[in-house]
Order: sequence, then C-alpha cells, then structure tokens
Amino acid sequence: MRVRQWAYLVPVFLIIFALSWSAPLDVGPTYAVRNAKIVPVTGPVIDKGTLIIRDGLIEAIGAADKVVIPDDAEIIEAEGLIAYPGLISAHTNLFLEEAAAPARAAGEAAPSPAELMAGAAAQPQSPQYAELFAFKNLKPRKSTLDGLLRAGFTTVLVAPNRGIFQGQSVIVNLNGEEPGPMVVKNPAALHINFTTNRGGYPSSLMGTIAYIRQSFLDADHYAAVQALYAKNLKGMIRPEFDPFLEALGPYLKDRKPVVFQCNNYEEIKRALKIIEEFKLNALLTHVNEAWRDADILKKSALPLLVTLDFRPPNGSKYVSQGEDLRKKAEAEIYPANAANLAKAGLKFALTTFGLNDAATAIKNVQAAIKAGLPKDEALKALTIQPALFLGLAQQLGSLETGKIANIILTKGELFEDKTQVDKVFVDGVLWKF
Repeated sequence: MRVRQWAYLVPVFLIIFALSWSAPLDVGPTYAVRNAKIVPVTGPVIDKGTLIIRDGLIEAIGAADKVVIPDDAEIIEAEGLIAYPGLISAHTNLFLEEAAAPARAAGEAAPSPAELMAGAAAQPQSPQYAELFAFKNLKPRKSTLDGLLRAGFTTVLVAPNRGIFQGQSVIVNLNGEEPGPMVVKNPAALHINFTTNRGGYPSSLMGTIAYIRQSFLDADHYAAVQALYAKNLKGMIRPEFDPFLEALGPYLKDRKPVVFQCNNYEEIKRALKIIEEFKLNALLTHVNEAWRDADILKKSALPLLVTLDFRPPNGSKYVSQGEDLRKKAEAEIYPANAANLAKAGLKFALTTFGLNDAATAIKNVQAAIKAGLPKDEALKALTIQPALFLGLAQQLGSLETGKIANIILTKGELFEDKTQVDKVFVDGVLWKF
C-alpha cells in the first residue's frame, strides 16, 4: 500500500520540482508608493494615490484610501511627488559599440554632425547589414544610462547606424549594464537609411533607391527558390545561402516592421513609394521635416518617430543660406514640427535620435511645447504612443495593473523648467543614481 502511495506522490514531487526551476529565480522586491499624484496617461489622474509594485509588475493602482498595502511591502512616502510611466525613446543609436571609422584622405574634412546623422559617412565596405543585430553590439555605459534615467527615460530602442540596410534594432529596459536582462524585444525592426556608399556602389541617391528596390526584389525571389527547394529536396540543386537576403525575408513575407530613416521631406516621399510597392509594415523615423509632408503623411497613416534633434538636415536651405537662418531654424522652425503634426491630427512618438544626452532631449521637449505642442500630447508621444507603435502597449507606456513597473516620480510636473526626477523604477526595481 505504501509503495502505491509513493508511486502516486513521485510524479507530484517531480512536477513541483520542475515548476520551481521554471519560475523566475530573481524576483524583484515589493514596494508601496504611497500618497503620490498619479498620471496613468491612459486613465484619469489620481490626485492622491498608491501604487503597489511586486516582482517587477504593477500589482495595484488606485486612490490611497482604497489600495491595501501588503505587509511585505517597503513603503515609499511620495507626498508631493507625481508618478508617471517611464519615458520611451523609440529610436536611439546610443549603447552601441562603435566600429573604427574609415580612414580619411589627407586634407579631407571630418564629416559634420548633420552628415553623420544622415549616414553620409557610411562605411565603404558594404551598404548592407540587414543580418546585423544591434543586441550583439550592445555595450551599456553607466554614465549614459544614468543620464537617461535622470531625465525619466526607462526604455529605448537601439538601432544600428551604418549603411543603407543598417540592421535590426533591439528594445531594452534601462535596468543595468548587462545586455541580456535589459532586452524587452529582439529584434524590434529592420532599419533602412537613404544614404550613399562612399567608395563603392551605390554612390548616388538614385543608385541607393534602386539598390533598396532591387534588394527587396532579390529577397522575394530568394524566398521563393528556398520554398521550392524545401518541397523538392530530392532532384533539385541546393540554392546558395545568402545571409543578407535571408534576413530580409521576414520583413517581406511576415510583415515584420521596417523603419525608414527620412532625413528630409523628399526622403519621406521616396520611402512612401517603396513601402507601397512592397506592401511593407513600415514606420518613418527622424522626420524632422514631416510638417512639410503632413497631408501626404495623414493619408498614409504611418507611425512617425519624430526626432527631438532640431538641427536642419544636411543640404537644407536652412543650412546653406547662412548661420543666422540656421540658428532661426533650430530655435523656431524645427521645434514646431511636432506641434504642426499634432494640429494636423497625426499620431507620432518623440525620440532622442541624433542626440548624445537625454537632458538635451527634455529641453527640446520644452521647446516643442513652447512652439505649440500640448503638454498632454508631448507626454503621450513619449509613453503610450511609442508603446503602441512598437507593439508593447500591453507591457509599457502607461500605469496600469499588470504592466511592467517602469515608473518615474518627479518633483513638479514633467517638462517644467525646474522639475526634477526624484525616483525611478525600472522593471520594478528602485534605481539608485
């Protein structure tokens, strides 16, 4: 009889043992953020509320007199503080291990910041890096990490920045300096830039456009041949493997997201034509001249990742017609881009792309607000809107039960001149600067 009892119990022990090993081993602490003003973004403001954080998630949120604080919670008194969702930058080139720059000829001037941002200094070896994963080159630096957190950013999309087909981005939570635990989504998207290839093909803009189109045509043909071979393994010559074309396949067939970097309004039009031709699931990034194509963009309904870098693009009349006009453009014209898009009814996210520090990004948000962007639209453009565009709205972008506990507590309303970020939670862990 005892043998039979043990026979029944052994499978139960095995199941419990297996579950114990499959569960997360490193769970976060439990916190109760009490008496804060809570701005959920997707719901009404709670003037005096409490947030319960457990195991990296928001366990409860509500009015302070209605939320029961667990006995095991560390209480954080937040009277006078305002709780917001952690900010999201939907495009940055930070945290990437930089490859050696190509050698310049004697007397050749170094590329300007605008040229670097536009990709004009692309490596001459190859215009194609579609198979490159940003995650493999991810090198978080504490100084950069601290700067982003102090500004309120808790999540960023990191994209490669070389070549035409630049590679595949990764979305990370800023929870430390080890790449693995940071990853929220990998790969996030394929990134394409309308640059040229110095020292090789394509060396002209028309060549670049032709190269992008031909690459997608080749990838479509490559996928068709591979599929045919899979059905005829016997009697058919094996097709040659091509890592570049293999990497493009899912973005054509499975409609995974493709991000086109549009450095001026003409490139927006070029991107739209390619997107339509190949029926791509696309987003447009940089687009600091989107206001010039607002009507076209409204018809396309494409997600826009609008940079907070207000430098006019290389080749713009605001660059070529003197320093006074350039300064005026940076101070007035480009800061109004987001406001004009909001007036036109377009949905967009704001990004730190092209900027080297997060403090400048926040100052530029303030400049955009002064130029007419409503504060609530600015907040959405750095929280729920990028979360929606990146397919992360079930996890990030607002303060809701069950979402990842990326939370910032500020002294003062966000985007005000004297406001400071007082505390930051990333993945439910209180970050210490």
